[in-house]
Amino acid sequence: MNNKISELISGAPRRTLTYKGNGHAVDETGKPYHVESVEQRETRRRILAQGASGRKRSFVWNRLEGLPYVISSLTTAQCGYLLVLSSHVDYEGLLVKSENNKEPMSTDDMRKALRASKSTFYDFLDACINYGIITEVDGRFYIAQHFHFRGKTAGDRVVKTYIRKLREMYKEVSAHDIGLLYRMLPYIHVETNMLCANPDEPIPKNIRKFNRRELAEAVGVNPVIISRAIGRMTFEGNSVFAKITTATEGTFYMLNPDIFERKAVEYDPSVKAIFGLD
Repeated sequence: MNNKISELISGAPRRTLTYKGNGHAVDETGKPYHVESVEQRETRRRILAQGASGRKRSFVWNRLEGLPYVISSLTTAQCGYLLVLSSHVDYEGLLVKSENNKEPMSTDDMRKALRASKSTFYDFLDACINYGIITEVDGRFYIAQHFHFRGKTAGDRVVKTYIRKLREMYKEVSAHDIGLLYRMLPYIHVETNMLCANPDEPIPKNIRKFNRRELAEAVGVNPVIISRAIGRMTFEGNSVFAKITTATEGTFYMLNPDIFERKAVEYDPSVKAIFGLD
């Protein structure tokens, strides 16, 4: 008798649930329940958490299939300029002054945002136009959406850049540093943010993590540059990189998911703990 009373007052379903659609189900007594997948619950939790903290996590998409073309066409510093400039695109690819000011950017606006000299800026802009990365239409400048865009992804392989974090980071590091990160974007693992040779690998033990030499080869720089970048690249007191060493795996690297993110749902607590994220 006591067991039956406990069962009734617990609120738990009586035996099996029958799904009725639209997130609703009933137990054998006809009592209704709301059914929610783990992914739906996590998405709802993130939305509530962001709303509670007053943050609007605006971001721009980087299309992974298009990045190798950019990387082969521009210098490392120019890749950095492009990534910073991409934080100004609207949903049509137009470069605008800010999210609150939709006025198209002039060349002076772009140069000031990049903090580049005139000669350096126009070398960058000319290269982007010559390679079809940026187009000019009636004095307005657009970044080709094959490379960077805002809006729906339609299942494309993409990585997010969080706009505020990128701009804050650019106050503390150089265009060359940002460009080095740009060259690493194609190698971000979809689940862990590790830098690796097979970034879409679903089985964790099969991820081929880059060591320092392999990462340097992938992005086309000397290994010494990797070491220097990892040591100095911080912003707002946070590390851009995590350098992890284990007895069996050796040393490998991760990028801070508060700046660049591939995973569609919240990273697990261990990933966030590595970078000291909430």
